[in-house]
Amino acid sequence: MNELISVIIPVYNVEQYLTACVESVIGQTYENMEIILVDDGAKDSSGAMCDELAGRDDRIRVLHKPNGGLSDARNKGLEIATGEYVIFIDSDDVVDTGMVAYLYRLVKDTVSDIGICDPVHCYPDQPVTYVPETLRRVYTAEEAVCEMLYQTSFLVSAWGKIYRRAYFDDIRFPFGMLFEDSAIMYRVFEQAHRIAYGNAKLYGYMHREGSITTNKFSKRDCDILTICDEITAYMADKSEALQKAAASYHVVAALRIYLNAPAGEEFRQQVSDCVRLIKAKGGGVLRDKRVRRKTKLALLLFFGARPVMPTVYRHIDRWK
Repeated sequence: MNELISVIIPVYNVEQYLTACVESVIGQTYENMEIILVDDGAKDSSGAMCDELAGRDDRIRVLHKPNGGLSDARNKGLEIATGEYVIFIDSDDVVDTGMVAYLYRLVKDTVSDIGICDPVHCYPDQPVTYVPETLRRVYTAEEAVCEMLYQTSFLVSAWGKIYRRAYFDDIRFPFGMLFEDSAIMYRVFEQAHRIAYGNAKLYGYMHREGSITTNKFSKRDCDILTICDEITAYMADKSEALQKAAASYHVVAALRIYLNAPAGEEFRQQVSDCVRLIKAKGGGVLRDKRVRRKTKLALLLFFGARPVMPTVYRHIDRWK
């Protein structure tokens, strides 16, 4: 049985990318979908384009709303979604025509509740090459949360995954924050009995100027510290494995702020807080066998050769 899948696409000022994104969804081999385009108060022609695209496919529903940010747009999409499953796609990205079918079959074949695939990194005006699966794993909820917090197998991002829609009944993305996925994914995962991961690269993550991930460092980048505080507090009465994974994620976030925050008074307090946290937790993270090698390298440099850290950091791919 092919159950209804809700595909939620928040839309804001992406007139150059929207058509390619939506066409990649319309062309899915899995057809039983509702495609929800949430126009988040776009200032360009994106909103009108949503209505035009809806005229091409009766599976498309359009919701126009005042600008509230990515989290708010996703939440509005969840409010009207009716599918058994839900998938999030960002409106400047593209997906392989078999991605929805792949994720659906992944959860069904493994009797799982959440399915995950990998991204392929792509750039405007360049062809996208998707990659088939060569590896598949099934995790318990705790194992998957650890994998996500250690950032070893898959990313914390909401996209590139399929979920039972019911998992969002009592969970919403935090309004007005960056790193909104980090704020809730561990609680979404916690509800699942089994979580399946396949390493097929089927989600085309578009690197473009002006996107959230390429914007200049700001106070909002420090939202991750608040989120990590919440994750650490949440895991305080959980298993040792989850506490260690949370500590690793917290230290990595602190290292990123320490290395990226501009020098000067504006971020002095945040950087000072990060230094204290790294000193307090870094030793334990360094001894953790599950921590990635590049995290251990960063900690070794922090404790023993801090002046060269920025030079080394520039040559590290944050996506690997």
